[in-house]
Amino acid sequence: MPSFEKILTIILDFDFKKLNPIYQGFFVMAFFAISFCTCSYYSNDAKISKDGYRDMFNERFSGLIVKKYLDKDNKMSPSFKLKDSSKVYGYSVLWENAEIGDSLAKKANSRFVKIFKKDTLIVFDMNVAFKYHDTFPENKD
Repeated sequence: MPSFEKILTIILDFDFKKLNPIYQGFFVMAFFAISFCTCSYYSNDAKISKDGYRDMFNERFSGLIVKKYLDKDNKMSPSFKLKDSSKVYGYSVLWENAEIGDSLAKKANSRFVKIFKKDTLIVFDMNVAFKYHDTFPENKD
């Protein structure tokens, strides 16, 4: 453990002001670059979530789930195949709660998705799933 203590002592005794000005500038630029990249990543993540929400909001599907799988042709995205051979993207809350034999229903221009199980009905508000609230008109029925 003496080497660990030695390294810890060096780190704790580090004085930024004693560094060569070139290295100081490098560390400052690296700090700002990391900050900028982090901010742009999260703003892009919000945009992706917003675009995904818009796509989901306009989507319409209804049917019995006959297959639950990871779509190899679409970056291993979770998907459902319905009885009428249509394919539905398995948003995370749906993927976790829907099973083969359940029915899915979603009306166009609605944020609510229903899973009909043998003995229960589960209604998901996709605003919660996307953590995104917009002023889209909505149809809860």
